[in-house]
Amino acid sequence: MPDTLYQHEDNTLKRVEEQINILTGILDHGRSKLRFPRRLEQRYLDQRNQSFLDIDRKMLVAGLLFYMAFSWTDFYLGGDKGAAIFMARSIITAVGLFFIWWAPKTFLYDYVIICAAIGVFVAGLSVLVFIGLIPGELKYAYHLGMVPIQVFIIVALRLSYRLMLSVSIALLLIYLIAYPFMNHSIEQPELRRLIDIFIPVFVLFWLLLIMMGGYIAFMMESAARSDFVKNQLLALEAQRLQHLTTRLHYMSTTDSLTGIANRRHFEKKLESEWRRCLRSKTPLALVMIDLDQFKEYNDHYGHLKGDECLKLLAQLMSSFCQRPGDLCARYGGEEFVILLPDTPLTDALRLIEDMRAAVGERNIPHQWAVSGHVTISAGVAAEIPQEDRGADALLSEADRRLYQAKDAGRNQVAG
Repeated sequence: MPDTLYQHEDNTLKRVEEQINILTGILDHGRSKLRFPRRLEQRYLDQRNQSFLDIDRKMLVAGLLFYMAFSWTDFYLGGDKGAAIFMARSIITAVGLFFIWWAPKTFLYDYVIICAAIGVFVAGLSVLVFIGLIPGELKYAYHLGMVPIQVFIIVALRLSYRLMLSVSIALLLIYLIAYPFMNHSIEQPELRRLIDIFIPVFVLFWLLLIMMGGYIAFMMESAARSDFVKNQLLALEAQRLQHLTTRLHYMSTTDSLTGIANRRHFEKKLESEWRRCLRSKTPLALVMIDLDQFKEYNDHYGHLKGDECLKLLAQLMSSFCQRPGDLCARYGGEEFVILLPDTPLTDALRLIEDMRAAVGERNIPHQWAVSGHVTISAGVAAEIPQEDRGADALLSEADRRLYQAKDAGRNQVAG
């Protein structure tokens, strides 16, 4: 993995850990505000909308059908206004069913719960209008119709306690404001006294229902938000574990100075490629490389310059490993190895000769070198693996040829 990719992984891991810290802080903060930071809030709302559509759409349809089922009372109690009340109820039901089908397919998808809140508010408001239209004492039967409306509001808007309270309180206030203007002409004194008792009790019962519903909605939304955060944390922890695994793999297989493969990774790769080439009966080439007189370079220019030289040449040599199976690794100190699967000796020699020339063309000053700049010596060995030989034999042969190149005067390739 190149240094830039490792840095990208490191930055990604830091961002993941920052998000984990934010979510952990939200859980520790508790459930007082029921609102997340902007981006997290939007993700939660998207999930809530989808959950609402998956679960509550059928409930909304059932609620509208239940609302429509009470149309028999329009004719039984509505008198000459019964037909008009039935028509209004039918229109509200039809429009509601249409919106349940149509809204999720449009820009209103992001506002489905708000649309549902408006819908149940309109249904509740219609019952209040019906109360004003029905003559005489029969209208008081419709007052009780607000109870199932309120229960449905609590159930349908249980995941948004703000909307639940807003719709409920709005309907109650409209009821209280409109009640004095309704026609209350009741001739029987006993019934009048009974209604005078019934209305305050009914309002108190309604208010108690709203308070209980508000508490239930608050707790349910709190639990839903808490579950959302916990699920986000689980996903982020999985990402964090994946990035840590990648980092550990990188650290265990990569030389920390040069950023190329280390000796441990090379040895495992050599064994696996040896077995593969043994099965496929294809040649495997191995190159041992040594930086000429590098000890003198370090002594003269200092170890910092020496490290810079090692990193530069490591990247240069690894650039010659173009195929997926090719591997350039730091073997130790100033020694490098290159593994070239499916490569005969002649092709390997040609490649390494080009590499040796490229190192010389970099013209890195080296006062103690014969050429005046940094050079490399290389030993190249290649063979088709046999059952009676191991990968160590190929490594030993490449090492032997490296010493041939050094004994012959350095800055050359032996194979």
